[in-house]
Amino acid sequence: MPEAILTRNGRTSVFRFIAAFACAIPLIALPAAAQRGGIGGPPPAVPRDAAPVDLTGYWVSIVTEDWIERMSPDSPPSGTGGGRGGFGGGGGGAAVAPSNPDDPCRVYGAAGSLRVPGRLNIAWVDDSTLQVEMDAGTQMRLFHFNAADPPPTESTLQGYSVARWETGGGGGRGRGRGAAPPAWGSLHVVTTGMTGGYLLTNRSNYSARAVLREQFVYHSEFGADYMTVVAIIEDGGSTGVTSSTFKKEADGSRFSPTACEVFR
Repeated sequence: MPEAILTRNGRTSVFRFIAAFACAIPLIALPAAAQRGGIGGPPPAVPRDAAPVDLTGYWVSIVTEDWIERMSPDSPPSGTGGGRGGFGGGGGGAAVAPSNPDDPCRVYGAAGSLRVPGRLNIAWVDDSTLQVEMDAGTQMRLFHFNAADPPPTESTLQGYSVARWETGGGGGRGRGRGAAPPAWGSLHVVTTGMTGGYLLTNRSNYSARAVLREQFVYHSEFGADYMTVVAIIEDGGSTGVTSSTFKKEADGSRFSPTACEVFR
């Protein structure tokens, strides 16, 4: 299993960012015109230039919670004699098993991949598409800022992700000379069209009906750069919340793609 960095006091930071995400939820419902800068305003900058924070580069998992389940591949997932079924305790029909429970990559799907300790390589594919490459399981996700085209009808392990920047205060990068920088900024991603899989956090599963909502929050502490990803998984009548923290690395010398590992 890829190396992970362990901390003793990371839980406080995780809970702080969960609270920040919860406070930001009302902003998600802003009218589309307001998110674009207002009716009649200047056209928005391309997503790459408008980024309020730079998430590109290499990141390594910091296991701050659920250490035993995330670091030990021997704990049985649901459907194999252990676990809890659906992530919300099986309520609302969320305990529907993944379409292929024997797939060795079932814990590397979009809703569970960031819980697997490993490294990320985040880079822009073009001005409107951000790519997240994971060395654990050799998986890749694409975040589409331009969602004008209809999403694909075929479900995949990583699903289809629509992204947008969320900022507060100031003008942000790419919004004209002299514009004040935003007071805060994060990346919001909504993923659908997943084939279903397992959440490594508690050995529970999510079905192909699930909707994944994620907030990527950049923060710096004690001279180091971190990224916390707060995820809300909605599946039928159940809702699960996870948080995963990563520390930025200087380069990709330790990024090592590996095949999917069977977690049993």
